[in-house]
Amino acid sequence: MEPQVSSTWRGSLRYGPEMTVRVRSLDRVADRRGVEAIDTSFETTSVFDLVTTEHKIELVERALPQPLTKRYSIAEVFAGWARWDTGWVADDGGVRGFATVEYEPWHGRLVLWFLYIAPAWRRRGVGRALLAQVEAHGREVGATHVWLETSNVNVPGLTAYGRLGYALCGADRLYYGAYMPGETAIYLAKML
Repeated sequence: MEPQVSSTWRGSLRYGPEMTVRVRSLDRVADRRGVEAIDTSFETTSVFDLVTTEHKIELVERALPQPLTKRYSIAEVFAGWARWDTGWVADDGGVRGFATVEYEPWHGRLVLWFLYIAPAWRRRGVGRALLAQVEAHGREVGATHVWLETSNVNVPGLTAYGRLGYALCGADRLYYGAYMPGETAIYLAKML
């Protein structure tokens, strides 16, 4: 019997008369192939520039001369350095999205390690359902907030997080180094 993971969402979302996606616990072994099949790419026509003064951090959106396509490495999800310990998948007979977290009790932080939605399922409530499960889990384990890191080029993600109550709480121009040159790490948080 599969455990229910969210009484708030009752484990599923309805998108139409015949389309239901369940949110259930992620099984590292059984779900690995489905997770690794998710296309993490997105296209953006703008980026956020980090503007700082002595006591202020601001993100200023700048239009790009041509659209930018970005793809994150899905292999990072199961890399040895990825410390997430709990996850969920949106499943309608296949993995349509997933989220993974790690609770850091010393400061009450639930770290959102990964949240990816398959392109055909974006802007359909899958990310919202997964974040609802993340936040419910955070409250269950005693977290005071959910914290995440993303890049300044992830304008679609930053916009979605903002609509869902996540706010800028920091940035680091040097964080990515040679790994993602020219990109800035953006930190967001939401109180629970």
